[in-house]
Amino acid sequence: MALSPGMRHKQQVLAQLGAAQAATTGQATGLVANSLHLQLIALEQDMARLKTLARMSDKVAMKRDELFPKYRPYVDKYLELAALGTVYQNALFQRLIVWAFDIGDLETAINWALLAIEQNQRTPGNIKRDWAHFTADTVLGWAEEQAALGHGVEPWFSRVFDKVRGDWRLNEQATAKWYKLAGCLLLRDKDGVPRPSALADNATLEQADHWLALAEKTHSKIGVGTLRHKIAMRLRALNPE
Repeated sequence: MALSPGMRHKQQVLAQLGAAQAATTGQATGLVANSLHLQLIALEQDMARLKTLARMSDKVAMKRDELFPKYRPYVDKYLELAALGTVYQNALFQRLIVWAFDIGDLETAINWALLAIEQNQRTPGNIKRDWAHFTADTVLGWAEEQAALGHGVEPWFSRVFDKVRGDWRLNEQATAKWYKLAGCLLLRDKDGVPRPSALADNATLEQADHWLALAEKTHSKIGVGTLRHKIAMRLRALNPE
């Protein structure tokens, strides 16, 4: 049955009041909470469907082709409200950040992760790290895979690396891994393998050694000694006395 103009106005007013309350308390209330509650019920059912799939590729395909497009409009609507000051713990938003990484949509995933950090959003219950560590670990793993294949890793590597070196206070081992990969990326040969002997540019070799030295300083067991020794040998070969 269609709502009368009066009922539609009442629902609009209640929704506005719920949004205002959410902005004040950081918790969804009223129609805002009811809407989120229904979304989360559907999400729980869909996550149960995901668990029935044995193959990781099938899980990713379902997230990419069905579930992410299904729930993204709700997240986009929340982010519109958040931009106006209505910020609250949104479990749907939190879950879709993870899914954005899973389906390889790094632009959306990183943008949303940065917003989640600004909003002090919790990570989903199955993730025991904060958003900074989760994002750093996930993008690092992706970058390592791409580099090994000889593929490019920009702009995503540099975007997160800037955060690792600046705003984010990651633990020492996580930070050192980023410094190490930054150095290794500069040393890649045509096959994606870090090989100082393939380079003939002093500045690039020195910059790579700079990152590797920071990795070693940050976490002494990061394992860059051999690579740094090869850089030193290459620099001596390029600059004979």
